[in-house]
Amino acid sequence: MIRHAIVTLMMIAGIINADASGSKGKRPNVIIILTDDQGTVDMNCYGATDLYTPHMDALAQSGVQFNQFYVAAPVCSPSRASMLTGQNPHKAGLPGNASSQAGHSGMPSEKVTIAEIMKANGYQTAHIGKWHIGYTPETRPLGQGFDYSFGHMGGCIDNYSHFFYWNGPNRHDLWENGQEVWHDGEYFGDLMAAKASEYITTHKDQPFFMYYAINMPHYPLQPKSQWREYYKDMDMPRRDYAAFVSTIDEYIGQLIKTLDEQGLKDNTIVILQSDHGHSNETRTFGGGGSAGPYRGSKFSLFEGGIRVPAIISYPKKIKQQQQRNQMAFNIDWLPTIADYCQIKSLPAEVEGISLRKVIEKNSASEHEQFIWKSGGSWAIRQGDWKLIGYPQDQSGKGVLDPDNDMLFLVNLTTDSTEMLNLAKQYPGKVEELKAEYLKWEYASADDIPVKRQTFKHKAIGHKIELTKAPHPKYKGKGAAGLIDGEAGNRFHNDGYWLGFEGNDAEMVIEFETAVTANEITIGAMHNPENWIFFPSYIEVSWSNDGSTYTPAVKIAVKEPEQRNNYARQRFSIQQEDINARYFKVKVKNVETCPAWHNGKGNKAWLFIDEVTIN
Repeated sequence: MIRHAIVTLMMIAGIINADASGSKGKRPNVIIILTDDQGTVDMNCYGATDLYTPHMDALAQSGVQFNQFYVAAPVCSPSRASMLTGQNPHKAGLPGNASSQAGHSGMPSEKVTIAEIMKANGYQTAHIGKWHIGYTPETRPLGQGFDYSFGHMGGCIDNYSHFFYWNGPNRHDLWENGQEVWHDGEYFGDLMAAKASEYITTHKDQPFFMYYAINMPHYPLQPKSQWREYYKDMDMPRRDYAAFVSTIDEYIGQLIKTLDEQGLKDNTIVILQSDHGHSNETRTFGGGGSAGPYRGSKFSLFEGGIRVPAIISYPKKIKQQQQRNQMAFNIDWLPTIADYCQIKSLPAEVEGISLRKVIEKNSASEHEQFIWKSGGSWAIRQGDWKLIGYPQDQSGKGVLDPDNDMLFLVNLTTDSTEMLNLAKQYPGKVEELKAEYLKWEYASADDIPVKRQTFKHKAIGHKIELTKAPHPKYKGKGAAGLIDGEAGNRFHNDGYWLGFEGNDAEMVIEFETAVTANEITIGAMHNPENWIFFPSYIEVSWSNDGSTYTPAVKIAVKEPEQRNNYARQRFSIQQEDINARYFKVKVKNVETCPAWHNGKGNKAWLFIDEVTIN
């Protein structure tokens, strides 16, 4: 009811605004083109000399190119949610990736999107392409303000079969207006282009808002054959990636041509940006995209993960061949579009700031500060200074010391490559930025890195065997790492945690001779954003011959009171006068994500670190 009341009030405001702005035909159309996993410099106009991107370059020439443009998250779903709501992803209710399985919600349906705002102000609204912010009726496009929708709801698909692409095609994912549709063998990019052309042609006499979310160059790398031929002499993985970028460019050219043919080009705002940095994931064959001089990539809060190419063109109002170096963000598009479309009423939750003065007058950025929080990492930028907590760098451009680089300070004016950590040189600046970060409503004192916890206990250096191996991606230092005296830090892939997908963690610790003990402890992580949950229980039994064990002593583990929040905890089983050579420990995985989680029913992760015996 609250949601409908908000939209109704917007509709009343929209009628007033429409009257004030004159006839509907004079209001601009708006198209947001969002590419997927496109690198920071992966357009010719951004310095990529090995790419052919004439239509992207022409779009930049026809308007304003931003050279310091950021997204609010370095991964798909939260970046998209923030752009569509004008809010940081935590406020938008989607700090991590949404499930790609039907029936799972994502961004809360009460969040008001730009599509709802435009619709309430007399615009026709269309979504074409990737969605990935919810897979229930109320969180899919038609439930979030779009009159028309064509595309896939999950994170990625095979471009010919349109099946969800993860560990092999296994679920069909192609929808039109909420109904499953089949176009076997038809290239998804061609389908998108045809739907967009048809929509523009049939809606040319009324203002429209189109969200054109191209699922490229996200894996699977399936560029059009003519572009594979064009780049045939280039080495992999850049070859297929480059061909995919030129495939995107071809579709952008077709879209602009349609606008021109329908006489709409001058009065259409076209925005182009990537959702975040390029990917180095296995399915991209280790990469192919480029951040140029910048460090980091997808998933990272270094510049290469969050600084993206961004262009706006509006021939009727915006001068051509303009460059802007001011700091700007994807949450700014919503208020900027509203400004140009003379929409005065926006939800109070919108955090973005209109870029119109920056665009038209080259005014200074109104952003004095911005904060990111993604997984276990966070960052704050204030002026030229940027502080990252628990930095991650999948790009391989530099080495991070897991102990000395937990807080990473840079000055982007003197070192935009972020290769030198200035934290020790400027401890005062570190403390200042930490204090500013902790003022943010989504920050926690637990986010601040502390020295890695170490332990002295009886099991160090003894024999340990795991019944089931951890996931190969999260094997840490192997079984021996569970009894080496060092605990993991906040980030689950710091090399100290062991991760188990859907499986329990079971181990046997063996001593040469019997030892006396009265306490066994083990560390576990709860990080729902990454589908990691505390175990349901922990049990310990012991033996002197390795064959006959005592009945297990078990403790149940409670879900945290703030179940959506990150937590780490050590759990203790105490028993007096244990005398044994063998200790069997079982940490029970909850197995599937709980009903309240957006990944409900999918395999849950269990992460554990140091096991102590004292």
